[in-house]
Amino acid sequence: MSCVELLPVIVTLFPVDEDHAPLLIDPAHARLARAAEVVDGDTVLASFPAYARREGMLRSDYFNDQYEAHPMPYDPTCGCGSCTEMAAEQGPVVNLGDDNPWEVCDPWAADALALIVPANHLA
Repeated sequence: MSCVELLPVIVTLFPVDEDHAPLLIDPAHARLARAAEVVDGDTVLASFPAYARREGMLRSDYFNDQYEAHPMPYDPTCGCGSCTEMAAEQGPVVNLGDDNPWEVCDPWAADALALIVPANHLA
């Protein structure tokens, strides 16, 4: 078992429009975590891509729908478009997995920030 630091955040706005599914979980438990610290069952809500960082503030990029992470080993040769795209990434890459039956790979730079609701808050 390893220790993981979850950074508290305030979720002030979740997009409510035809492009985003409604949240099925309470965002009060949302935390920032590095992708390498996401564990099986965590719900991933958003990423913080470099282009979304403005004026020293982290700006979240919410996904169309939250998903449950199922981390697995990253394989840059798996053949899916996502893993192939991350093959040029400088530094370690992790595969958060996904509960989507059509695309199970979800590679992230290991030090990238994700907005998650930890699995232990969902039980």
